[in-house]
Amino acid sequence: MRPEPQSTVKTEFVLEGVGLHTGCSSKISFRPAPPNAGLRFFRADLPGSPMVPARLPFVVATVRGTNLGLGEAKIHTVEHVLSAMTGAGVDNADILVWGPEPPIMDGSAMPFIRGILRAGLEHSPDHPKRLLRLGREFRYEDGIASYRAVPDDRFVVRATLKHDHPMLRHQAFELEVDFDSYMAEIAGARTFCFEHEIAHLKSQGLAQGGALDNAIVIGKDRYLTGPGGLRYPDEFVRHKILDLVGDLTLIGRPLLKMRVEAECLGHAHNIEFAKRLNEAAKSSRKNVEVS
Repeated sequence: MRPEPQSTVKTEFVLEGVGLHTGCSSKISFRPAPPNAGLRFFRADLPGSPMVPARLPFVVATVRGTNLGLGEAKIHTVEHVLSAMTGAGVDNADILVWGPEPPIMDGSAMPFIRGILRAGLEHSPDHPKRLLRLGREFRYEDGIASYRAVPDDRFVVRATLKHDHPMLRHQAFELEVDFDSYMAEIAGARTFCFEHEIAHLKSQGLAQGGALDNAIVIGKDRYLTGPGGLRYPDEFVRHKILDLVGDLTLIGRPLLKMRVEAECLGHAHNIEFAKRLNEAAKSSRKNVEVS
């Protein structure tokens, strides 16, 4: 069976909006990149448009989002963009951001996916996708957070949320991640927070661009959101899977061949799990398959 080729966006596309946490106006451009380049962010508003690779060593913060940085160039809240790249099967792209944070759009990955669909994909038959395979089961636990990865011929994710909030006590969802399932089940799930958190978040300089058209607010006895209400009855755990896929993208091998199970997940734990998972897969040559 011929290996699946690497891909990039066929033509440039641009989106504009506001950053979720910084509240700054933002523009983002997705441009074609050569094979094996990976996903690369550029701060186009800074002199020289400095580049920040979308890789684990460049994660500088994980407070309510995943932030990358290299020197003075920092890019906040990259997980939705990266999740869309993996969901759409994009291996290589240059992602230019005018501002410190990509636009949050509607709080999901769907606007980025739709942009990719409009742009189309360009495949490189001579450059197969880089695969990450596990040779054996791997676990990571920290407090109530628990992650488990086992070898598989597919990329399957199961996530479980557990809260003591009356509006969000327990949610679990599982799917095999491919383009069709990601589009139908994950891409549209929006970011969220609890109503009692908002004042504290804003006092910490976070959620400055948050609004009901780009986030769901979980109140004491109701959900505060835009017209139409929830997109899925379990939208919150689906968004956690969206975030996890984005954070795992920072491993740099977009096609993961494993089953991942995560409970009580968040960005800090996602990134630590990704780092340890990557090291476990690289610990022996037989555990890594690069095609």
